[in-house]
Amino acid sequence: MAKVDKRRRNARPSKYKPRSPAQLARKRELWAARSSDRERAKRTDEEAALLDRLEALETALREAGQDGIHKQRHVTPLEDIEDDAKRFHVLKARVERLEALWSINKRRRETRGKIIIGGALLAEAGDAHFAGDDELLARLVDILDRRVERVRDRLTVRELLGNVPLPLRPGGDLDEDVESALHAAGERLPDFDLMAETALADQTEDLVPSDLDPDDADLDPEWRVA
Repeated sequence: MAKVDKRRRNARPSKYKPRSPAQLARKRELWAARSSDRERAKRTDEEAALLDRLEALETALREAGQDGIHKQRHVTPLEDIEDDAKRFHVLKARVERLEALWSINKRRRETRGKIIIGGALLAEAGDAHFAGDDELLARLVDILDRRVERVRDRLTVRELLGNVPLPLRPGGDLDEDVESALHAAGERLPDFDLMAETALADQTEDLVPSDLDPDDADLDPEWRVA
C-alpha cells in the first residue's frame, strides 16, 4: 500500500460543496423540528404517566371513603383544556394535590390502626388482670419499659395502666419523682407561660388552602382535620 503524504492529502479541495445560507437555515429548521418532536413525545409520556397516577389516586381515595378531584364542581375537565402546556400543568397540580390528600389519609389510617391495636391490648390485659392473670400485663409493661424512653410518655403509660411498676426512665428507680427523672434524663419541664401565650395567639381564625387559591378548596376539609 502506497504511503500518502498527509500534508498533500489535507491540502486537497473537499469534494463536498459548501452549503448555501438557505441550506443552513433549512438544516436548523429540521433540527428544531426534531427537537420539538422529542419534547412533545417526552411530554406525552409524562402526561400518560400522570393520568395513570391520577386514576390510581382517585380510586384509592374513593375506596378510603373520599371523593376524587373530579367530583369537585369548580374543576374543569382535563379534556376541555385545549392548550397542551396548560393541560399538563393542571394535571400535574391535581396529581400533587391528590398525593397530599393520600399522604394525610395514610397517616390517619396508620394512627387509627395503632390506636385500635393499643386499645385491643389494653382491653385484653385488663380482662386478664380482673381474672387474676397478670402475665399479659407484665409482658406489656416489659415491652413498654424497653420501647418507651421519654419521661412524660412513661408517666402517661404508667397512669393509664393503673400505676403499674414502670420507672419513669429506663434504669430508674420506681420511687423516683417526675422532676428528678426529667433532670436525670436531660429533659426540661415545659414553659407553661409560653404555652399559654401560644394558645391565645392560636385562637384567631385558621388559614385554609382556599384562602390562597380557590382551586385548592378540595383540600380545606383535610387541612382543618390535620
